[in-house]
Amino acid sequence: MLRVFALRCFLLSLVALNINPATFAQSATEKNPSPEVETTWWIFLTTGKSTQGTGRAEIEKMQSDHLANFGRLHQAGQLLTAGPIADPQKKRRGIVVVKAPDLKSLKELFEPDPFVKNGFLDIDAIKMEIAVGAYQKNVDPTALAEYRLVLLEKSTPDGNELDAEGQKKNLAYCQTIHDAEHLCFTGWLSDDKLPRRGILIFRKLDEVTLNSLVDELPAVKSKTWKATTIPLYMSDGIVK
Repeated sequence: MLRVFALRCFLLSLVALNINPATFAQSATEKNPSPEVETTWWIFLTTGKSTQGTGRAEIEKMQSDHLANFGRLHQAGQLLTAGPIADPQKKRRGIVVVKAPDLKSLKELFEPDPFVKNGFLDIDAIKMEIAVGAYQKNVDPTALAEYRLVLLEKSTPDGNELDAEGQKKNLAYCQTIHDAEHLCFTGWLSDDKLPRRGILIFRKLDEVTLNSLVDELPAVKSKTWKATTIPLYMSDGIVK
């Protein structure tokens, strides 16, 4: 039940990113947190406990509060984007990108979100450095597009880290293939617990073309990193 509901909830949240006055009139009156934050966080919202036994009216109320919190964060300049993903393992439910000075402050951003507060969704947050591309503000939130999220991880958990030269090669390659119709975004991840090292966001491409582009990334080509591709849904043109 939560799987279907979370997808609908995220799709609606995309519409909310341009701030629908009817939906977020109340949140607009709240005091906004300081926009002076430097750290960008990539968040996977992951499956928590089951909603089985939770009434429909209660779920709808949580949905409303969930969207209102996204609107509040957007107004404060802390929410950059959000969207559902079609994870084959059904563990990762969606992504959120926010700005916050530290992990404690990040968790506080989600305190009003009842899905997180009640344990129906969990936060898996990773520090991210934006390397190529940018998040756009003036997009049509009703025009949804299917993207491809490529999660880059070390091929083995105890494998060697990329040296400075390897990092330069990766960046140079991503810059070469960066355009609005192919690679829209590159972010490097700083994950101390798991071997996750980067995020690529492509427009939806045919599988052969996408795989050929990903396979040529120097760290993937050398088998230092491995790549996992997952469908991602966001507002059309939100990253480019």
